Amino acid sequence: MPYIAQGPGSSIRYELASRLGHLPTTTNPQIRERLARYRKPEDSFDPALIAERVVPVDALEQSPTPRIRYVVAVDGSGHEYEEAFDRYPSTRVLYMQIAGVFIDLNDMLDQSDRFVDPARLADAMEASVVSGFLPGSYLEHEVYQDPTEAFRAELFYLFSSTEVQQRTLLQLLLEVQKHGQPADREAAARGEILLSKCPNRDCVLNRPNRGFGGIPVPAQEATFCPECSKSLWPTDILRIYEAFKPDAPNKEALGRCHQVIEHLILLGVALSFEQLSPRLLPQTAFLYDGDLAIFGEPAPLHTGLLGTWQALWSRCLSRGHQPPVVVGVAKRGYPVEHLRGIRRFIPRRHLMRLDDFYMRELLRVSSLTETYFGRKFFYHAADGQLLVLTVPPVNGEAYSKKDKNDLSELHRFPTLARTFEVCDRLGSRLYDDALIPVALAHNWAAYPLANAERVLRVLTEQTIKGKGNN
Repeated sequence: MPYIAQGPGSSIRYELASRLGHLPTTTNPQIRERLARYRKPEDSFDPALIAERVVPVDALEQSPTPRIRYVVAVDGSGHEYEEAFDRYPSTRVLYMQIAGVFIDLNDMLDQSDRFVDPARLADAMEASVVSGFLPGSYLEHEVYQDPTEAFRAELFYLFSSTEVQQRTLLQLLLEVQKHGQPADREAAARGEILLSKCPNRDCVLNRPNRGFGGIPVPAQEATFCPECSKSLWPTDILRIYEAFKPDAPNKEALGRCHQVIEHLILLGVALSFEQLSPRLLPQTAFLYDGDLAIFGEPAPLHTGLLGTWQALWSRCLSRGHQPPVVVGVAKRGYPVEHLRGIRRFIPRRHLMRLDDFYMRELLRVSSLTETYFGRKFFYHAADGQLLVLTVPPVNGEAYSKKDKNDLSELHRFPTLARTFEVCDRLGSRLYDDALIPVALAHNWAAYPLANAERVLRVLTEQTIKGKGNN
């Protein structure tokens, strides 16, 4: 732990460790001796196991039309700033930025040169940023004495004040709950959010296994617990407050917040497209930076997210339209490293189907049924890019809760052919195995903008109406 000194002008100085201090660890004989007992991942690759799961994209019996013309991508970043108040380095604030970009592929890619012209890219792209504040450690609210209660109140304010195409995040949360578990759907139909428990640890309703059926709260405003009379907010359904620490860093809680908001924003833009110009949806791909999954305390939300996307697809099909492409693109993690290790076994323009056995035994992904609303696929693109994608099924669950049922059949994912086609067109050399829209969204979200907007307007109504007739 570094020492702290107070410098001239009351500034805080930290002792800095040597950059070379940890190098001897890599050559430590004991560590090397123990590590020798473990196998490198590539030592266990089974070519036969891989080959039986690899399929050429051209063999997919799926419609390649309509071709994707528009792309919406969302990415976010969070920052925990220390020393919120001068000379108190332990006081922290949490800040997040979530960017959305909209790209017209015709404008971006219709050029003779093999590299994308930055000027053409700028003309083809519209971008905007959502920014948000949450309290961190050692902050005292003027109203709420309990720091965790202050965090919950600020999270509610963030969701109630942030709009996505004329819908607040609270309204989107309610829409998602309409497609959640049966009890959630019933409560949402009444304009309520069903909390699984009271956040007050001393309350008898704090134990969700009591079988009381949950606590219904208004979806748009605060209320009080019927047992302990403590304040309740609809955003308590996410249970992110359980990860909040009033006296320690809170990067984990911040990460939980912006993953939920990113998913809601992408869904909100899709619902806006449907409302303003349904004909655009079949020509649009919605790209999420990461897996189509919700991890940690808000994980139960994944059921409603999948249900909402599937309801959108069903409405498209009822109008005689193909559904839009929805895909998550992972940039890091063991599955990404694994794909790089087995790339020699997967030819270009081939996908690899990942059944439950491969996911659990070789990729070591657990909690599939509690977190994922998209199914993982490996794809070796035409230009050599290696992509780890998650795609939602047209109906049913992404992963089966019954061990003997495998839900990786390709016919359950009718947008795969168009997903791979648009991935082949969007490869980026800015970063390894990246797609241009995701890289652009990350670029907008990765650093604070001077005039970051609270309202995301990825696409104005004028843009949608102007291009919807093309």
